Amino acid sequence: MKRFKNILVAVDSRMQDYPALQWAVRLAEHNQAKLKIVDVVPEFSWIARLTMPDSEHTKQVLADEKRQKLEAIAAPLREQGFDVETKVLFGKTSGEIMREVLKSSHDLVLRVTKGAHSHRTGFFGTTSMSLLRTCPCAVWLVRPDRTPKFARVLAAVDPAPSDVAQETMSRTIMDLGRSIADFEGGQLHVAHTWKLFDSNADDSWSNPGQFDEAMRSIGSSVATAMNDFLVPYNLNHHSDGVHLIHAEGGPGNAIADLAKQQNIDVVVMGTLARAGLSGALMGNTAEQVLDRVECSVLTIKPNGFVSPVTVQRE
Repeated sequence: MKRFKNILVAVDSRMQDYPALQWAVRLAEHNQAKLKIVDVVPEFSWIARLTMPDSEHTKQVLADEKRQKLEAIAAPLREQGFDVETKVLFGKTSGEIMREVLKSSHDLVLRVTKGAHSHRTGFFGTTSMSLLRTCPCAVWLVRPDRTPKFARVLAAVDPAPSDVAQETMSRTIMDLGRSIADFEGGQLHVAHTWKLFDSNADDSWSNPGQFDEAMRSIGSSVATAMNDFLVPYNLNHHSDGVHLIHAEGGPGNAIADLAKQQNIDVVVMGTLARAGLSGALMGNTAEQVLDRVECSVLTIKPNGFVSPVTVQRE
């Protein structure tokens, strides 16, 4: 976790508790990192702009209220010696957070998984999903529990020995997962899920024995790749906490099932398909995981990812 030195925390200052900020403070203390706490004044709808006698004045009043609340949140942290900046942003929440990341070179965004006023069904809100797809830095979405905990960590890796970018991202995921577990005095789980054939592919084989032999051969190759990947961590696919799963229902579903079975507190994973280095393409595995998990997630993107969001609005 030492990699995070310039952390942005997005809060809703109307709330009473800020679990993402609680964790950010612990990270900042551990990493000697800077903190920036932001809240966003959303754009008013065209109907509101037409019906409000002075919508710009109202917007400034809201901004002043948020600014005062952010300063009240930051004051005790500054007294403890933390380097804390506050800022009120204007516009669509996800876009403005990402523009702030680009402007100030933040390396981590922290936010709750879903705001209290979110209209999206599921465990993750619209803003969170947008950040997962297009934010240029790592994103840590924290359960909206009063006191966040991350004692049980699941690192979802893909060794991919022939893909340097994927291998590099998996090592970053592994290193982050291990450092979180060590920091919390908790337990690290490592998962690699694989699926080569469609669910009914075995029906197209004239000789079931050949299919079984092919699956054994492929499984052996996957295990070898996983063991090679785990050498620096003194682990192998037989180690406690290491899960090598043939995912008949899809890799993402297997990870989500494992997270539930093991009572995982945070899943660490990548969010982009290998073709998604430039743009907002999220991989199918990540989509499946996020559709089903109900725990915190820490997500990273591969080296070379370019966010479609720019500092200047289009």
